[in-house]
Amino acid sequence: MGYLKSIGTIIIYIGLFAAVITFIPGLPPEAEFSEYSIKYPSETRSQFELKNRLNGAEVLFAGELKGPESFASYNGELYTGIRGGYVVKINGNSIVPIVKFGQKCDGLWQEEKCGRPLGLQFNDKGELFVADAYYGIFKVNVNTRQYTNIVNSSVPIDGKAPRIVNSLDIAKNGDIYWTDSSTEFSLHDGAYTFLANPSGRLIRYNAATKKNEVLLKNLGFANGVLLADDESFVIVLECLKSRIIKYHLTGLKAGQHEILVEALPGLPDNVHTDGQGGFIVSLISYVDPDHPFLLQSLMPHPYLRKMITRFLYLIETPFKIVQDVYPNYYAERVLHSVGSFDASKVLDSMKASAVLRIDKAGNVLDALYSDDAKVDNICSAYILNGYLWLGSPWNEYIMRVPLKQAFPNLKESQISANVKQEIEEPIITVMNKPDVKVQAKPSKSKRSVQETVPKPTTTTITTTTTTTTPKPTTTTTPKPTTTTPKPTTTTTPKPTTATPKPTTTTTQKPTTKAPTTQTISKPTTEKVAPAQQRPTTTSTTTTTTTTSTTTTTTTTTTPKPPPSTQSPLKASVNEAKKENRNEIKKENLKNTKKETSDKKNVNTKTSNTKTESTEKSEESTVKSKSEETVKKNTRETQSEKSKPAGKKDDSEKN
Repeated sequence: MGYLKSIGTIIIYIGLFAAVITFIPGLPPEAEFSEYSIKYPSETRSQFELKNRLNGAEVLFAGELKGPESFASYNGELYTGIRGGYVVKINGNSIVPIVKFGQKCDGLWQEEKCGRPLGLQFNDKGELFVADAYYGIFKVNVNTRQYTNIVNSSVPIDGKAPRIVNSLDIAKNGDIYWTDSSTEFSLHDGAYTFLANPSGRLIRYNAATKKNEVLLKNLGFANGVLLADDESFVIVLECLKSRIIKYHLTGLKAGQHEILVEALPGLPDNVHTDGQGGFIVSLISYVDPDHPFLLQSLMPHPYLRKMITRFLYLIETPFKIVQDVYPNYYAERVLHSVGSFDASKVLDSMKASAVLRIDKAGNVLDALYSDDAKVDNICSAYILNGYLWLGSPWNEYIMRVPLKQAFPNLKESQISANVKQEIEEPIITVMNKPDVKVQAKPSKSKRSVQETVPKPTTTTITTTTTTTTPKPTTTTTPKPTTTTPKPTTTTTPKPTTATPKPTTTTTQKPTTKAPTTQTISKPTTEKVAPAQQRPTTTSTTTTTTTTSTTTTTTTTTTPKPPPSTQSPLKASVNEAKKENRNEIKKENLKNTKKETSDKKNVNTKTSNTKTESTEKSEESTVKSKSEETVKKNTRETQSEKSKPAGKKDDSEKN
């Protein structure tokens, strides 16, 4: 009986103590405690069918950073804020510090001094806006690493200073929509915000007037905030109440708000876009009827919540006195631990996190989790570069899951860029030498070669006569005057003759040297558009042995030729046109009479000529032609031609 009496006495004293600290006025903290309730997941149908698509998450930078709270990206580069007060950039396999707003501190227990970057977002100009829980909102130039304070957390808004500047989003006109999670407690006392009445706010910073306007108040730990794609509304996540509020910005309901989705199976933290008009919401703690969240269960009991809050404050009181009289490491650590979210993790009985994809109407499209106990304490899920990046306020690493694994039906907007097809084309480089050197190089430009042949099976590129076989038959020496940039006209020969009539030619001389022409054969199965840029070396030959006419046009480009070679080409084009226009007509009449006996000899003396035989008999005749016949025909056809690019030398008249 004495034992039971002792237990009863202890219970009575504890109850008396609890009653005193609960009902005595003036005890800290100065917060409101009243009854309120929310809609719990057990009160709705099970609409969240969890899928274990977060299994096997990849762990990055283990032990190199702590608390990557939220994410933002620009030009494919990922940024995040970590504990210690730094905003960093994930650059491949390294972490690059960008900026720090707080003061120099000794450790994470001095978070109020260090600063704590939470939400961050880029605007269209590439300027980074960061919400620091203790110092306010900053605009950062990530290149120069200079920053400007936009919102100072020490300045009251509607009579109350923001105590936890949490998340933000930027409108196209520069307005900032941001959340203040509490007007009564700082982040290192975050557990008290869940015990006291909700005091979170949704605030709009007007970029034109530089003033803040409270849009919503008394939110249950206002957390993530995100604008719709068309900026017709903004959503804000209430972490404590497990719901999402929709605030209308335009239309008939402008200025009004409604519940977008409630009774979420967990505590919503940050929200990011899914690139398709919807939202990616992370639940830092999973909650269901079998695993309720204790602090949510205490909502209908204000006196119990008030008693717990004051009791925790009484524990802190002696350490505060010691810290004021004799500052030391141990007192600081205790003050930071009591009432912080780090200590409240013991209330998470499920030890699991979830990621939801929600459309703009509030329908849950996907619900993901991990059953391998690897993904926990996830507060942010962000899509970038084909991955779903997972952040946490407590983990000492970043995790990621392939996007195709997490959301198989979701296509990342950053991946949908048009892929340009690269076409390999020959580039002929004309050197200032008696021969022409042909080099085939791949090019990504849109210059190409168009061929119109009866059966495009094989394309042979050469500086002289080219057939479907890669063997050259004649070598010619082009002059640096080449031809006009584009083939304009073609002259169809009479049916009774087989003499080719070149439309755009270049006066040239035969040579007695060994053939030095390099022939490059390339099979082709597709047509490409003709080139329309830069001077080209063009020669058109029309050969008719039957009733059909074959016209082949070769367009070549010279990337960055030597100045000594390019300038005479450009300078002599117009001159060659004027001098040869009349000569070509006269010469064609003479050539028709003199070359009747040589109908099958289709060797022409033009630079960069491309000829394709239409019958096998002509091909064999071309191959068997002797060098003497070539010289004879050359003297006859070129006897009265004038040289457009320069004077003739006696040594070249053979």
